[in-house]
Amino acid sequence: MPSVQKQFEDFHSAICFDENDEKATLREKRNTIVKALCEKLGNDVPAFANFNQGSYSMHTGVVPLDGNFDIDVGLIFDCTTDKYPDPVTLKKKVRDAVNSNFRTVAIRRPCVTVNYLSGGEIAYHVDLAIYTKGDDGKLYLAKGKENSAEEHRFWEVSDPKELTKLVCGAFEDPNKLAQYRRCIRYLKRWRHVQLQGTGAPLSIALTVAALYWFKPNFGTSGKPVDLLAMLDWVNAILGQFTFEFIHDDGPHQRLKVLLPVEPYSDLMAMRTATQMKNFKEKLEALRDALQKAYAEDLPEDACKLLKKQFGDDFKVPEKSDTARTVSAAVISTGNSA
Repeated sequence: MPSVQKQFEDFHSAICFDENDEKATLREKRNTIVKALCEKLGNDVPAFANFNQGSYSMHTGVVPLDGNFDIDVGLIFDCTTDKYPDPVTLKKKVRDAVNSNFRTVAIRRPCVTVNYLSGGEIAYHVDLAIYTKGDDGKLYLAKGKENSAEEHRFWEVSDPKELTKLVCGAFEDPNKLAQYRRCIRYLKRWRHVQLQGTGAPLSIALTVAALYWFKPNFGTSGKPVDLLAMLDWVNAILGQFTFEFIHDDGPHQRLKVLLPVEPYSDLMAMRTATQMKNFKEKLEALRDALQKAYAEDLPEDACKLLKKQFGDDFKVPEKSDTARTVSAAVISTGNSA
C-alpha cells in the first residue's frame, strides 16, 4: 500500500469548511436575519428561539465547488401547530420579514432560503427551518411550498437536535471522530464532483450513512489510514443495496438510509430507479479506484487515480517528493533498529 495519508489530509484541509472567514461571514448573515425577524415579524407572531443545525453544527461542512456557502438555522416558534394549520402561512410571514433589496428569499418545501448575491451570483445562503411544538412536546417542521396542494402542506415531526447529537457523538475517541468527519467530507466532495443535479444523494444521507456503516481504520501502526477507511466504508454502503420490485418494471437495486430519529424517513426515497442506478455505478467506480490505489507501489500513481474521483483539490505529489519521503523512512527505520 502506498503512503498517501498526507495527501488525504492535505485534501481535507483544502475542502474543510470550518472555523474561517467564510464561517464567520455566515454567522454574521444568520445574526442579521434573526435580528430582522425579531424586528419585523409583528406582535401577532409568537416569539422564537434559534439554533444551528445541519453540517455547520455537525462539523461536516465542505467548501462548495460553486462558492455558494450555506448555513442551516432552526427557528422554534413558541406555539403549537394548531395556531398555523397551514404551515406555509408561517413560512410566508418569515419570508416577508427577511425580504429586502440586499437578498432574495424563496419558500422551499423544507425551509425558507435566504440568498445573498454577489456580482449577480448567489454567494451565500441561509436555510431557515421553521418549527413549532406539538401537544406532545415534540418539534414539528413546516413542510410545503407557497403553491403546494393542500396535501403537501403539513407539519412533520422532527428531532434535529438529537440527530446532531448522534452524529457528533459517533465516537468517543477524538482520533476516530476526526477520521470519521474527514471521510464524510471526502464523500461529500466526491458527490459534488461525480454527481450533479437533483438525483445526487442529500448531504445528510451521506452523513447518516457514515453514522451507520463507517468503521475507523488505524492500521497496524495505530496511525490513521484514510484510504482503507474509505474503501471499507464504500464497500459497506454497496453491501446495503437490495433488490426492490417496482410495479411491472422488474427488480431495481435501491439503498435505504433511514433517519435515526423521528420521522425515521428514508433519506434516499426520492431517488428514481435511474438515479439510484447511477449512484451505485459511481460508488462502484470509487471502490475500484480506491482498490487500485491501494495496490499501487508509488504514492504519485495512487494519487492520480484518487484525483479522478475526488477532483482537483486532491493533489498528486511530485515523484521527487515521494522519493525523499521513502528515503527518509528507510533511514529512520535503520537508525531505530
